[in-house]
Amino acid sequence: MTRIAILVLALALGRAARAEPPRPAQLQGVGVDEHVGASIPLRLGFTDTSGRRIALSTLFGDGRPVVFVLTYVRCKTLCSLVLRGVIDAVRELPLQLGRDYRVVLVSIDPNETTADADARRREIVSRLDRGAESFVYLVGAEHAIRTLADSLGFRYKVDARTEQIAHPAVIFVLTPDGRISRYLHGVQFAPVELAAALRSAAAGDVLSGHVAATVLDCFRFDPALRAHRELIETYLRIGGTIVMLALGSTVALLFVWERRRRRSS
Repeated sequence: MTRIAILVLALALGRAARAEPPRPAQLQGVGVDEHVGASIPLRLGFTDTSGRRIALSTLFGDGRPVVFVLTYVRCKTLCSLVLRGVIDAVRELPLQLGRDYRVVLVSIDPNETTADADARRREIVSRLDRGAESFVYLVGAEHAIRTLADSLGFRYKVDARTEQIAHPAVIFVLTPDGRISRYLHGVQFAPVELAAALRSAAAGDVLSGHVAATVLDCFRFDPALRAHRELIETYLRIGGTIVMLALGSTVALLFVWERRRRRSS
């Protein structure tokens, strides 16, 4: 009876260790669908930090590729890390911002003001040596934002309770004519990889095939630990497996001990 109870417990813990935790409701539908080679709708209108209404088409067509980032000012965790990763990469690139490419940030928060955007942009360009005029920040209406995000395959979700936006960590490299050339996932971007993506995009090339996405989001990132819950969950699964193996060893030892006890009696 004791052996059976232990075996049942071990099996239950083993299943628990292997089980994937359910995804929070806030994250349902959040992710990236890569649309490599597709064109973004350049007719869409947005507002820059000076309050000027512009079409996306004004940022393309001059032979320079574009690093595109969807972000928002109120996001103090993931967005800040993505932008920091972009800035760090830009500062190390062998290419020159302005001469060889431009960077365009678009807010996914329709309530964001030009003043909010201008303050964030000033903070960013203060860390750049040159090319500040080619670092653009745009705000827009809900319809324009959603249309643009859909064309990029960028699936985000607004949490009504917290008014935060769950979204993936990814940046886009676009060709000079507005086609999606490359997706770069994560919060750090190797300068060599970004430079290669920009050169490819400048030549009009697109990366064929699906690149595995590392989907992160504001809800799961822990800024204090600089880690993600997925990593913690992996450690928990490993720990659960170790517990299961330890229980299995205990059961085996108990079995051997009982057999010896019966023989001696």
